[in-house]
This record gives sequence, C-alpha cells and structure tokens, in this order.
Amino acid sequence: MTKLTDFVEWKTVQGTAVSTPTHTLIPESQALIINFPYGGFVWQRPTAVLVQNGNQTERHPIVDITRLATWSIIGTGIILPLLLRLIKKQSS
Repeated sequence: MTKLTDFVEWKTVQGTAVSTPTHTLIPESQALIINFPYGGFVWQRPTAVLVQNGNQTERHPIVDITRLATWSIIGTGIILPLLLRLIKKQSS
C-alpha cells in the first residue's frame, strides 16, 4: 500500500556554498516536492542565508514581503465579506 509520504515531501535544503575572501555564504530554502507516476512538481522558497566566518555560523532569515502581502490580501478578502454580512444581519 502506498503512503502519502511516497508522493509528497517537504524539506529544508541548502544550496551550493559561495566563498568570498572573508566569508562563506550558503543559501537555504524550503522545498515542496510532489511526485507523480509521469513526472513531478517542485516548489521552493528561500528561507535564509547562512554566513560562515571561520568556525562561527550565523543564520540570516529572509522575510518574503510579497508572500506576506499576498496572504494579507487573501485573508482580508475572506474575512471582510463575512464581517459585512454579520453587520448587515445585526442592523436588520
């Protein structure tokens, strides 16, 4: 019997390190991988940049402003009509 985990995978991956004279930069992202019998789908989004300076590693998160704005608009589009409907019901 096949399980959902055989088709869908959500993981954090690190990209290829880039070295500068003073630091090493490593990109980090989250990946949603969906496998079908005839192909697949991969969706990635950046989450952070790891900065290595000698033996010390710092993680600098990436804030996706576009994603936050999109979810805010979707949330407002769902909640606002519900609130207006409640207000209309109470006034009549």
